[in-house]
Amino acid sequence: MGNIEDEIRYEKNIIYTTDYDEELDSRGLGYAYFEQMSKNNDLVAQVDGYTGEKDTFASLLKRCVRTAIGLKEMGLQYGDVVSSCTYNHLNSGVPHISSYFIGAKIAAFDPTLSVREAAYLFRQVTPKVIFTGTESVKLIENVIQEVGANTKIVVFGATDKHVPFSDLISPKPNETSFKPVEVQHLKDIALILFSSGTTGLPKGVCFSHRAMLHSVAAIKERDYRDVIVYSNDSPFWNVFSIYLHQSIFGKSVRLVSPTFDYNNPWSIFTYNVNYVMLDLTRMLTLCHTPKPKDIDLSSLGTLVVSGTTISEDQMAKVRETFPGVHVSQAYGLTEVYYGVTCFDHTKPKHAQLALKKTGSCGLPMRGICFKVVDPDTERVLGPNENGELRLKTSRQLSGYHNLDSSGVWDSDGWLRTGDYGYYDQDYCIYVIDRIKEMFEYRYKHITPATIESVINTHPAVFRSVVIGVPHYMDNHHPMALIIVKPDCSNVTTEEIEKYVEVRVEDPFRLRAGVKFVKSFPLTQSGKVNRLRLKEMVRDKQI
Repeated sequence: MGNIEDEIRYEKNIIYTTDYDEELDSRGLGYAYFEQMSKNNDLVAQVDGYTGEKDTFASLLKRCVRTAIGLKEMGLQYGDVVSSCTYNHLNSGVPHISSYFIGAKIAAFDPTLSVREAAYLFRQVTPKVIFTGTESVKLIENVIQEVGANTKIVVFGATDKHVPFSDLISPKPNETSFKPVEVQHLKDIALILFSSGTTGLPKGVCFSHRAMLHSVAAIKERDYRDVIVYSNDSPFWNVFSIYLHQSIFGKSVRLVSPTFDYNNPWSIFTYNVNYVMLDLTRMLTLCHTPKPKDIDLSSLGTLVVSGTTISEDQMAKVRETFPGVHVSQAYGLTEVYYGVTCFDHTKPKHAQLALKKTGSCGLPMRGICFKVVDPDTERVLGPNENGELRLKTSRQLSGYHNLDSSGVWDSDGWLRTGDYGYYDQDYCIYVIDRIKEMFEYRYKHITPATIESVINTHPAVFRSVVIGVPHYMDNHHPMALIIVKPDCSNVTTEEIEKYVEVRVEDPFRLRAGVKFVKSFPLTQSGKVNRLRLKEMVRDKQI
């Protein structure tokens, strides 16, 4: 197995990559952001995708400094948590940067969360201040009332009850002499992103200043000046903070859009965007919507599919829709900052492999070491052998916020990804499925236990298991496999589907239907083998 451009070493079934020889800014992420934005003050940092309004780093920095001062005046101290709940706009990154400036932690919520979901996350981090769009004020008010918190609300827009964001960014007498707080230690937490563990319950994934700064060398390896990156993810998603991070250190321009318009998906290309990353559902929506005649794709260089695996037929459809564009998959997880694998199309070998290996999500990025392990025996596997992907990197999480993190790493200190896959003789990584029970419907994380707990209340049900069935457009659709009680054989699949439909939120409906089975395949430990169940459904064995 030959090396890929001298960046990869292979030994005893483990893939090692060369890391960056870098000296981290001991003063912390806030200082690094402040100095970098000051250096690039005349460059465009972001563009409003709707209006075309341009925002320079100088203008963005001024608002962040004023907000940081305002937060200190509101009583925020080092280590406190600041939150946001808003869609993507020209000010949605201000809470992140301002928090780094004062040594606070930032944790965001998504505007589409229900009160129950948001309250669960809210209790984990208990923010002192939360920034919210006008569309989410009622949601956050209800959450604060349910939790019983004293959190202050800052509103992006008009408000009579709370603090308007305009007050925070009003001129401050001491703003010209402002300097960020130096961190007490680089291991201190800067960012909390929400993910889910094997139980499906959301957890706060903590990233230190050190972990986030370790990605700076990789970003600075290329000059992204004038590269326009499409960004519509809300601050809740890891992609948001990563694009913000890359913009500051790589000088790229974020094309900011609050949502993806499924009715007019090609609108993201009305501006000359150069780089686009989309999940499979959005990508396929584009592919199945006729391109308007006035849409010019000549500036588009790279298109990346993320968040799930893509079939060869789907990849062929994307490449047919975007001829001449570098199209590939990428792989990342919430527990690792700034990506895990990709095909770097600026490197000829990577570009060749991307075309040849349609099912691969790329090569390991520098600073990422990989191994594949049999989850039952812990044996380290070789090329083309399926197992759990595990990795080591300086960009990994510190642990879960106020929760036990002992299960995150194996006995040798490798991060358990919960993803099932393999690598080939060229070190290309393939992700087959998620070992974790959770799956995604569009952008919604679906926890099987939530649906199972409803199904199991039906008087005819003995036991149920919910799996995600791959879907061409939506990532997955929930399907229920049910063992009925001996005297309840007259129950129908339609009855179960209706029973669930009226008791759950729309994304949790059993869109893939119901199947009755006599038993479930079990693992050696006696647990239901969900992976085997998925294979049986896929192969039409049940």
